[in-house]
Amino acid sequence: MIEAVIYHNKNKQPCGYRILGHAGFAKKGEDIVCSAVSILAINTINAIEVLANTPFYCNAKEEEGGYLEVVVTDLKQCKQVHDAELLLKTMVLGLESIAEQYKKYIRLTYKEV
Repeated sequence: MIEAVIYHNKNKQPCGYRILGHAGFAKKGEDIVCSAVSILAINTINAIEVLANTPFYCNAKEEEGGYLEVVVTDLKQCKQVHDAELLLKTMVLGLESIAEQYKKYIRLTYKEV
């Protein structure tokens, strides 16, 4: 099962995420749930870096069962706050849609940081 934790600040602005595990929907290379979550998570990192030009922390470890953690360094200090926040909200919307359809394969939780 994929464990996805969405980080948010006290104002409920998304500011990062942690994703761990594999869905187990199908064998490696054919798992559409893992693929969808991976695409959303990685594309969000790329978009924050290129389009929002916002500093962030990223840690990824495949050997730990598929681990990815991303935290936007400081939403208040960034000129492109709206862009980074919108990109994170878009990713959350996608993860919520996947979690709704594939409940047995992904658990989505929220954590204030």
